[in-house]
Amino acid sequence: MDHLITLTSGLKLGCAEYGLPTGTPAFYFHGWPSARMQAELMHEIAVEKGLRLIAPDRPGIGLSDVHVNRTLLDWPDTMEQLAAHFGFEKYHLFGWSGGGPYVLVTAHRLPHRVLSASIIAGAPPISFFGDRELFWVYRLLIRLRRHFPTVVSMLLRLGAFAIRHGKPDRYPLKWLVGMMGEEDKRILSDPHFYDVIRRGILASLQRGPRCTLSDGDIYLAEWGFDPSNVQSRIHFWHGKEDRNISWTYADRLASLMPHATTHWTERDGHYSLPITHLREIVETALGR
Repeated sequence: MDHLITLTSGLKLGCAEYGLPTGTPAFYFHGWPSARMQAELMHEIAVEKGLRLIAPDRPGIGLSDVHVNRTLLDWPDTMEQLAAHFGFEKYHLFGWSGGGPYVLVTAHRLPHRVLSASIIAGAPPISFFGDRELFWVYRLLIRLRRHFPTVVSMLLRLGAFAIRHGKPDRYPLKWLVGMMGEEDKRILSDPHFYDVIRRGILASLQRGPRCTLSDGDIYLAEWGFDPSNVQSRIHFWHGKEDRNISWTYADRLASLMPHATTHWTERDGHYSLPITHLREIVETALGR
């Protein structure tokens, strides 16, 4: 079920609801490039474990209006309004990949609201750690973004066309999938999982590449807070075969925090971890 909420700024924020309507409140923050429907991957386990899962589109993505000059530190205020709309006083947080920094800033600024915080294959503070351990495609996009932004927009349009009309076992997608680990290839060969990921990417681009790139710029900018000051307990999950974002980023980030717990898996990649280990991730968050 989709919702459209009007913020105090007058901007609209879109979100999708999954799980049990009467369940314990939880939020899911999507990756990049993706959108609210990525949380569909958690629907069944959310029902089973009694979670009411709300997945917002970030500003400029999917159903949400563009927020000009947005920073990561704007997110907690949005969360306060989103939680108030649904009547949530406290909630669990889950963020996959690009959703990780949004879990972290929410846990930092609103610790009294957070029941648990889980970051799955999370994006690192690139301005602090650098980009050497990112997938080479990401590194290329970062350099092109800085020096040839129109080229990146063109590449995203071409990528959207390939994803809309292609399949992971055919070129050019076959070429990208071929660079992933075996577990990621297995997951992306599943029509259901691939379709959810595909729809999320396409929704992230529905307002055009400029909005998608603006969302991505958040990861390149200063986050605006010191991770070592995060007092909430953060569960970091990462696969050691993740070729998109190296697990060593999560290890370094967790080492800065006084209450971080790390969970590494030996064979998982960027896509297989949140799907293969979802039950364990949710049960750990719930303390079961």
